[in-house]
Amino acid sequence: MTEQEIIERIKTEEPLKGLSDIRIRTVEPQPKGLDPNVRPDVAITMEFTGIVIALYGEIKTQVTRKILEETGRLLARSNINKTDIRYVLICPFLSPENQKYCQENQIDFIDLCGNILIRIPGKVLIQRLGQPNIYKTSQLLRDPFFGASSRVARILLQFPGRIWTVSEIQQELIEESFKQGKDTYFQISLSSVSKTIKSLEEALLVRRDGVKIIVLDPKQILFNWIEKYQKRYRWARYPRYKEGQYVSEAWQCNNPFGFDIKTSIQGLRDQFPDLQTLVTGSAAASLIAPFTDIDQIDVFVLDNFEKQKLLDFTANTKEGKGPKFLFIYPYDPGIAMYSRIIDRVFVASDAQIYLDCSARGGRDAKQAEYLLTNIIEKQWNKK
Repeated sequence: MTEQEIIERIKTEEPLKGLSDIRIRTVEPQPKGLDPNVRPDVAITMEFTGIVIALYGEIKTQVTRKILEETGRLLARSNINKTDIRYVLICPFLSPENQKYCQENQIDFIDLCGNILIRIPGKVLIQRLGQPNIYKTSQLLRDPFFGASSRVARILLQFPGRIWTVSEIQQELIEESFKQGKDTYFQISLSSVSKTIKSLEEALLVRRDGVKIIVLDPKQILFNWIEKYQKRYRWARYPRYKEGQYVSEAWQCNNPFGFDIKTSIQGLRDQFPDLQTLVTGSAAASLIAPFTDIDQIDVFVLDNFEKQKLLDFTANTKEGKGPKFLFIYPYDPGIAMYSRIIDRVFVASDAQIYLDCSARGGRDAKQAEYLLTNIIEKQWNKK
């Protein structure tokens, strides 16, 4: 959507649908601003219950956190001591997270989906939040935590103190593949690495200094990732009804092999010699940061092992000895990056364990906090 298209939709009062006590009087593109340092894209005169409101709008066709912070500082500064006019952000859609940021940082806004926040001290408050996105257009920036792109984040979390270039990140993906004896298993293109870094930069999670890439706060990368991962976790681990039957990328199974993790995984290996497993979640965390008793062993199934064999095994295993298995078919091979062997068990990286514990919630989320404080952050400080 172009800037002109946004202005035309403002003229039709599209963002104000359902707000019968507000109407737009005039819309003037490219007006002269009251602040000589600000050149607004549009001036809007609005009437609210008999009160005339003058707005100067800064239009953004897409809003990233970097854009929001840069624009927000300018708008907030322009609004200081203003009682007769308000500088606002105007865009197609502002996410709930960005709406919250605006509330907390004195940034007023209007989006075309109907979300609106205008505050003129002592004069007016107009607020409507939580309207859904009706503009499902393709994103200019890729999700840095989805699919193969997430492999870049895994590298940055593994070596948070290192300064990288795009080509060095790609080379690290190749080297990690060789370390696990899988040729170029984790490799992605230079273009994909570059686009992912661009997304992380726009989210203010990394900084670019020429060709150098610097991690600003690895913990914030984890926190941003878990917001996306929780949705994917619930989608993958709960069955869905499709074409007359339930389907899922994960399911529980009774454990007939033993009471501890080592014996249980060895039993799986004996049962299925070709099965490659990767233990994650609270079971994996208990091997490096014991915090609570485990009631489930989360097992990633690697290399596309035939699902029907595990489904048949699940259906025929009526009795169990120890914690149940949760078999998971991963969304991307990158989940195996920086995995290692602990007590003869193939265990996921600390970052992956943290994601799975956090996403499950409850006492597992508390174990994730313990893992972060007592293992992950201490390793970051050493590196």
